[in-house]
Amino acid sequence: MAPDEVPDWFWAALEATRPRLSALESWLESRPREVLEAFALAFEAAADALADFSDGVRVDGFGWSEDDTEDLCLWIVGQGRGFWESVLAGERSLEEAAQLYLGRVPPSAGQVVPWDEEVTNPEHRGYQSPGTIVHGVYRTRFSEVLDERPAKG
Repeated sequence: MAPDEVPDWFWAALEATRPRLSALESWLESRPREVLEAFALAFEAAADALADFSDGVRVDGFGWSEDDTEDLCLWIVGQGRGFWESVLAGERSLEEAAQLYLGRVPPSAGQVVPWDEEVTNPEHRGYQSPGTIVHGVYRTRFSEVLDERPAKG
């Protein structure tokens, strides 16, 4: 999925539920399996479009690991379409986004709204971010691991 193929409904779902993770959890719980799968793919595609995780991002002169870079990119996607597009277009660098992610730079009004970490279903603890809650919901609803679903096609 290319960045321009990230569906509008995906961004609308994030915007409508942010900053309440429990609202996103509830939204996902009310959707069919295919929507959960598409949501997860859209989240991954949007994050992948920002950087090659294996290259790492440089912050304060230090290279971040692949995992840390992926976490940053997932966080950027969770901030919504406007923030994501600003990084994707190069209007905001990954390093600048990392400074916000780390809480080192105060966000401008309305620019970054942290998600709360409250979930309704205790089985979703450990999936407490907008990029991972779909995995917890999928597991509890379908008794399957989302990343292990069979490939379509």
